[in-house]
Amino acid sequence: MNRVKFLIDDIQVFLLSFDDKTVARILNSLELLDELGEQIRPPRSKKIAKNIYELRIISNLSVRILYTFDKDNIWILHAFVKKSQKMPKKELEKAIHRLKHLHQDSIYAII
Repeated sequence: MNRVKFLIDDIQVFLLSFDDKTVARILNSLELLDELGEQIRPPRSKKIAKNIYELRIISNLSVRILYTFDKDNIWILHAFVKKSQKMPKKELEKAIHRLKHLHQDSIYAII
């Protein structure tokens, strides 16, 4: 995976904490995301907010990975286990908050 980057290390640690079968599905999905980029489509991925997308991993758990595209990179903003049909507001807010920090850091890197 060349383009997929984790905004914070805790996300990667969380994703690797599951059973082997789930971790294998997560890694396969991330590799597919890296390969297809913005060409990835439902049911694997869908846009859930401005510049935020959801990568769906279906295993014995419903793991969701929230990500964004920034220049040539795909930034993993947040990941969680989805327990209901509706997107939990606090999970989306966490991704939005991290996205704002990502853009702030990009601006400072240019200056």
